[in-house]
Amino acid sequence: MKHTFFFLLGLLFLGSCSDGDLQIEALDFDDGTIQFCSEGQDATETTLFFKIDGDEVLILDLQSGLLENEPSTTTISSTIGTNSDLTYRLFTGDVAQDYFCSTIPPADPMVIEEIVATDGLVQIVTTLDTVNRQTKTYNHAITIPELTMVNAAGESLIDQTGVDYGDYTSSLTSSLGQTFANFSEVNGEFCDTSASNLVLTRVLNDEYLILNFPASILVNEATGETPREVAIGETVGFVNGIALAATTTEAACAGYADTDLANKFLANAGTLQVVTVASEPDSNGAVTYTHTLTLVDLVFEDLNAASAGGVDSYIFGAVTTTSN
Repeated sequence: MKHTFFFLLGLLFLGSCSDGDLQIEALDFDDGTIQFCSEGQDATETTLFFKIDGDEVLILDLQSGLLENEPSTTTISSTIGTNSDLTYRLFTGDVAQDYFCSTIPPADPMVIEEIVATDGLVQIVTTLDTVNRQTKTYNHAITIPELTMVNAAGESLIDQTGVDYGDYTSSLTSSLGQTFANFSEVNGEFCDTSASNLVLTRVLNDEYLILNFPASILVNEATGETPREVAIGETVGFVNGIALAATTTEAACAGYADTDLANKFLANAGTLQVVTVASEPDSNGAVTYTHTLTLVDLVFEDLNAASAGGVDSYIFGAVTTTSN
């Protein structure tokens, strides 16, 4: 049987005659998967996890806000006993997920032993796992490198080997799947305004959008009902890149090698439409022109040049210019 069996036997024989810390080999819960009650919850809002091994359970009540759908730039940590809680339970029989997820827990099996962690550390490393047209998935690797538990007799049980608690997966609709609605609050920035072909980017966590187009399409003249149009091709390009780590405007402008991307969705067909509206002249006679950039009838391919579907219309944003 596993290490925790010997640990519990040790309590029966040593608990009444030993002072100080008792050393245990390990909490052996490496096998099996993390379980949770997810009904009605956003994947990153889940905080109660448990690993079941027959009649034994290791319960982790994680500090809220630690799981995010973005790569972690450093290891995320939470103190056990202060911000997160860890509990070991031994039952009279095998336990099922329903024991934790039912509104009223079943009367059987019953808890024989409960040991609560009083000190320790939970660490999480979040990485981007997979991205396709519809779904973006993150993996949260949870480990417990430091752990002190106290039994009912008040004895301190120190696990010096740590616990590999396991991996938890969360997902959300990909940017392409939601027609880039998640970028709606992100301002666009020019990579370079001196070139004849302008490059406009928007960056969000580990993703970026790049739109390049000829500067000549930004004419200081109202378009009326008929927009100016340029086809996706040599002078106009649009791409959604998903990097393996958090990105910046500078990195997006510099360009990513495909090996540094989890995926990318490149428009290989479509049209850029520009609608220009002129303001009234100001006190100095200057007129402001607002150019709204809309991409229509887009067709995408992914990093492997496989078809990634299309988008009927996406408003990338607006650019303003002035003239006297």
